[in-house]
Amino acid sequence: YGDWSSYVCFRSRFAGLHRGQSGHVANQTYNFHQSKTELFSDYEAMDLDPIIASALDIYADECTVKDAEGDTLTISAPNDEVRKVLHNLFYDILNVDYNLWPWIRNACKYGDFYLYLDIEDEIGIINVVPMSSYEMVREEGYDEQNPYAYRFVMQGTHTTTSHFGGSIGNPRNQFENFQIAHFRLLSDTNFLPYGKAMIEPARKIFKQLTLMEDAMLIHRIMRAPERRVFKIDVGNLPPQEVDGYMQQIINKIDRKS
Repeated sequence: YGDWSSYVCFRSRFAGLHRGQSGHVANQTYNFHQSKTELFSDYEAMDLDPIIASALDIYADECTVKDAEGDTLTISAPNDEVRKVLHNLFYDILNVDYNLWPWIRNACKYGDFYLYLDIEDEIGIINVVPMSSYEMVREEGYDEQNPYAYRFVMQGTHTTTSHFGGSIGNPRNQFENFQIAHFRLLSDTNFLPYGKAMIEPARKIFKQLTLMEDAMLIHRIMRAPERRVFKIDVGNLPPQEVDGYMQQIINKIDRKS
């Protein structure tokens, strides 16, 4: 029994998002989605810790440091027209000076970040909308003719209605790969097709710390009544004198308090 429990703990600790291969794409996608939702719930709790929250802030701060000219992004292109278009995209449409910091922080926190690209014909990207990492599912391997094809599906984890209209299950919740910009931290293949959060290595330690804090709190609560119990030695007093002696002690404690 002990060996089996140790194996289960070892497997769950290093399994990541990988829950075994499945021949059915829908089942595999569902398992991935369930696994990452569990991880994200842990990340939300970890973000409430001041040390971990500060670490995420530092990641975002270091990634958005401006250069000597005061630019967050340095755009280099041999063609001036291309450079102007990219500058308009990043600074005017995406507004990286304001939006890049929270985008990077969320990417470090969850390992994934999604942007819906609002594209107009003959114009290009006119707006972007951040998408919830909880609700986005990346589907791969659904097209036998193109094994590299992938798409995104919005599932109603937190809401029952899509942000883009229609109920969950409506085809409008399915996006082509060019409609979603998926940023992921590819540091561990066990988390594919998603990324691995920067705070994932601290998740086990954080759970241990939480259990220790809960155990300490329970211990203090259980011991609290004992602090209010007074044990008085009556020695060899006769039984008929015990009540009187106890009353004297009580009166003495009352006068001191």
